[in-house]
Amino acid sequence: MAERRRPRAATEEKRKRLLDATEELMLKEGYAAVSSRSVAAAVGIQAPLVHYYFPTLDDLFVAVLRRRAGRNVERMAEALASPEPFRAWWRLASDPRGTALFVELMAAANHRPALKAEVGTIAREVRRMQVEALRTLQAEYGIDPAEFPPALI
Repeated sequence: MAERRRPRAATEEKRKRLLDATEELMLKEGYAAVSSRSVAAAVGIQAPLVHYYFPTLDDLFVAVLRRRAGRNVERMAEALASPEPFRAWWRLASDPRGTALFVELMAAANHRPALKAEVGTIAREVRRMQVEALRTLQAEYGIDPAEFPPALI
């Protein structure tokens, strides 16, 4: 069996630049402004090279979502383990940049089945993590789970 080759550092740097440019376009102009041409122009490369790194725009959108979600899941775990978990959770949920990008990705997911599936998978995982943490936190804060079930909070 052949060993999988690790991507070269230059390849990873280009992928990062493409993802950064896609995020910026989505935040400034909305997801509909994202095309291989607009992303390529923002990075300073030829449009076909975008498809070398991301064969389809769906692949590009899913990569943006996964990258952002990975960071947010880590930050959510840190928030829930902090000395003031509800306050930290609120700060995380109140991030305007993250919220704006999430709204754009949700809007794009309405028209892109691959992205919709990925949004659903990530949303279920985050919800599971939150409900699990709330079960513990409710007792610490004296919140009756019968009156306020974790899923409601």
